[in-house]
Amino acid sequence: MRRTDIDLLRVVLCFGVILAHALLIFAVEPRYHLKSAEPSMMASAIYEFLRPTLMTSWFVLAGWASLKSLRGRGPWRFLRERATRLLVPLIFGVVVFGSMIKYIELSHGRDISLTGLHYVEPLQGGFFEFFPRNLKFIKQVTWSHLYFLAYLFLMSVLVLPLLMVLLRRPPNLRVPPTWVVYLPALPMAALLAIFNGFWPYLPNLIQDWTNFAYFTLCVAIGAGIAAWPGFEVGMKTEAPRLALLMVAAFAGVMICGESTLGRVFIGILSWAAVGAALGGFARLAPPEHPAVTYINEAMLPIYIVHHAPLLAIGALLLPLALPVWLAVTLITLSSTALSLAVYHWLIRPWPPMRWLMGMTPTLPAAAPKAVPAAAGS
Repeated sequence: MRRTDIDLLRVVLCFGVILAHALLIFAVEPRYHLKSAEPSMMASAIYEFLRPTLMTSWFVLAGWASLKSLRGRGPWRFLRERATRLLVPLIFGVVVFGSMIKYIELSHGRDISLTGLHYVEPLQGGFFEFFPRNLKFIKQVTWSHLYFLAYLFLMSVLVLPLLMVLLRRPPNLRVPPTWVVYLPALPMAALLAIFNGFWPYLPNLIQDWTNFAYFTLCVAIGAGIAAWPGFEVGMKTEAPRLALLMVAAFAGVMICGESTLGRVFIGILSWAAVGAALGGFARLAPPEHPAVTYINEAMLPIYIVHHAPLLAIGALLLPLALPVWLAVTLITLSSTALSLAVYHWLIRPWPPMRWLMGMTPTLPAAAPKAVPAAAGS
């Protein structure tokens, strides 16, 4: 039975990631492929709210889905499916879209490497003078946002023993006491505070072990939620109060900034956002809709594709000195529309492209028809 609330939440989160990347062009955070000369405090504040809440939600949902996926497969089939769905698009995405992103980055005098951000002489020449020659040099390759795929594959391997234990137990239907719903915030906040996580945020795996451990914890929490339906009932009941806690915790983040207490607030904010989102969307109980079904299938390809056109559009708009709100809106909507178009015409109908994007090679039996025109309008 499909969870329409989870489907709709994934759609919102996917759009949120695109919005966050558009905001990041104008945010104070310097470590990004493309930056406006004048940072916007409003863009910075919205981005600082979206970054911890979006990524934590993605990893929690990934853990939730992992247990559901394992129920229909054995452990080896599960790992093979993870490799096909995550590693294949990771490699393809790094080669094609990562090269586009690195070209834009270097063309604007920026170079994000394992050691952080460096300012360099802007790259001259066209893209095809850069690509595919760049693939010979590790410094001219980036996985950018695709780190999510690499992290999630490794996490799937690490949490597999936990998934197997949870799978052997019948679903726990007992609704916990109210206070238990807030408990996951404690290990999340403690891990970040004790090991100085979240800041700086440079997901290169080599120097990012605290954040990797934190997101692995989120995957494990997601799997635990999937095994405990009664806990989801508790989140549904507590959704309004979790939303209030989320607002209060974000205020704490903005006041405390990059500090131990700020990291505690990040952990609380992240869990409150996850609980409010899961509980709130469950309260909505949305009916099944062809557009949501369509975009859910498109989710992984859109995530892989969107970043390169978003940066290209951003690079075109920056010289126009538009108001930040207008530039962010144009970048977000146009890159979303372009990503959907690439998905619909260049990925969805073609089995080899579907495979490269981590999808099943064949189209679903009942594919919605009139949705693409509406999605691109």
